[in-house]
Amino acid sequence: MSQSLQFDAALLAGGRSTRFETDKAFIDWRGQPLYVSQLRKLASLQPGRLWLSTNAEQAFPQVLEGITRLIDDEPDLGPVGGLKTIFENSRAAYVLVLAVDLPLMEAEFLGTLLGAGQGIVPKSGGRWEPLAALYPREEMLGLIRERTAQGNRKLQDLLDEAEAAGLIAPLPITSRVERFFSNLNRPGDLASIEQGQCDEAVSIRRFRLESGFQSETDRVASEEPLELRVNGTSVAVTMRTPGHDDDLATGFLFTESLISSANEIAEIVHCPEVDPDGIGNTLDVRLLHEPDLSGLTRHVFTSSSCGVCGKATIASVFQHFPPVEPSFVPEAGLLLSLPARLREAQETFDRTGGLHASALFDREGGLLLLREDVGRHNALDKVIGHALRNGISLTGVILLVSGRISFELMQKSLAARIPVVAGISAPSSLAVKLAQESGQVLVGFLRERGFNVYAGKVPGHEDA
Repeated sequence: MSQSLQFDAALLAGGRSTRFETDKAFIDWRGQPLYVSQLRKLASLQPGRLWLSTNAEQAFPQVLEGITRLIDDEPDLGPVGGLKTIFENSRAAYVLVLAVDLPLMEAEFLGTLLGAGQGIVPKSGGRWEPLAALYPREEMLGLIRERTAQGNRKLQDLLDEAEAAGLIAPLPITSRVERFFSNLNRPGDLASIEQGQCDEAVSIRRFRLESGFQSETDRVASEEPLELRVNGTSVAVTMRTPGHDDDLATGFLFTESLISSANEIAEIVHCPEVDPDGIGNTLDVRLLHEPDLSGLTRHVFTSSSCGVCGKATIASVFQHFPPVEPSFVPEAGLLLSLPARLREAQETFDRTGGLHASALFDREGGLLLLREDVGRHNALDKVIGHALRNGISLTGVILLVSGRISFELMQKSLAARIPVVAGISAPSSLAVKLAQESGQVLVGFLRERGFNVYAGKVPGHEDA
């Protein structure tokens, strides 16, 4: 980064989005409003002044110290109007801007823009990405005033002219940083971005008897390590599929009895000092209390496939989680309908064949929530964590898992008070014993034409 560069920074918060159906600035992002996360990225670069630009008078209760609010003078101009207002108020030679709806943008990348020492705007496929860029303030302000006075409000056209005049230079967007520009346009975009990159393309040589070897592109499930810290102390490393990591962390702490509700979490933050590439593979969960870490069942490393392999006894589980009270008994026909509904929703599995799924269904068989991961325990932690963070009761739901039903999955479902657990594959012997003592219904080998009942009762089923 150029130490001599004099610059201000500005967050373009806009206002209520018609297409997104809400104000994107206030979306919950990793436990805090999105605008707070974005302002912190800009503040870390130590600008001369930091602006929060919007076209509305809405309140921003968590604006950081030293940040100045700006209301667009001409809100009908869109992003051009926001830039114009910022440039008119700033006195710095350069202004670094960031849009609030680029949640994956990293401060390190913004630092590379500053390091260029000149006006620079990312560009991909002939199209500018103007809302994460460094602008020469005075020159751009003159161009904006001139073109808007002529009725030209198209930012892409304006940047073409700025490049032709030598005011800015394009910065090609490489595959490494492409994800930083994932934009929130519609409500579905948030779920897609939160899910993360669940699969990746790989080159393979596929062999068939009739055709021999052929070069093709296939997709495999993504797997990355995630280190979980609690109040700065490392408690576990698990291999997981990136996405919904905050839910995974919350579910893990809850099922390990380190928290009893999501209200005990002050914040969940990434650790840039050990994750300089911004991959997001280290999380620190900051609690409002100091927990007792001595009873953790996972230590140092947990593989994505096995989970906990040495929990001492079922009795130790009941020290933390009492048996459930039967809340409802699912009909056989309802259970038989669930595998097809799970498969319809399991998009990444269809592409890769390499992910486990945990899904919650209501009493009528409606899909409430689905999460996929290379680790079956991770998928369930993500489901439970999401429910905790959103105040969803699990006392009247059916949990369906896509693979084997392990002891750990039964323990986690008991902790969450889930009364019915079903799996496409077989349960382990210890999972059956736990279910028989916990009061839960346990169904295995659930397919479209049948299933086995290992614990509890389903109407029409009689114990042998």
